[in-house]
Amino acid sequence: MAYVALEKLHQLYDGYRQPLRLAGRELLLLQEEGQLYLIANRCPHMDAPLHKASVRQHLLRCPTHGIEFDLRDGRAQGNAAACVGSLEYIPLVYEGNTVGVVL
Repeated sequence: MAYVALEKLHQLYDGYRQPLRLAGRELLLLQEEGQLYLIANRCPHMDAPLHKASVRQHLLRCPTHGIEFDLRDGRAQGNAAACVGSLEYIPLVYEGNTVGVVL
């Protein structure tokens, strides 16, 4: 297993969005309200990309169908909650002045 750096910590800020392709997977690195997340760059509803999603008060809104997901737990909100899966999170690792993943 090896550490793969994704970004330098000084480059991060609230509103940061970076779509990434890593090990054949489409991912999205984003920061909101001081919290950094790495998620699969696809909506659990119909696999629409999430890199252009809006975020407000911890709710990530899919730009395709408007389904909202709570970034704190990944669950869909509202009427869709019962029939849509959760966001897929990838664990982040901090090393020196970078954040990344272990593959």
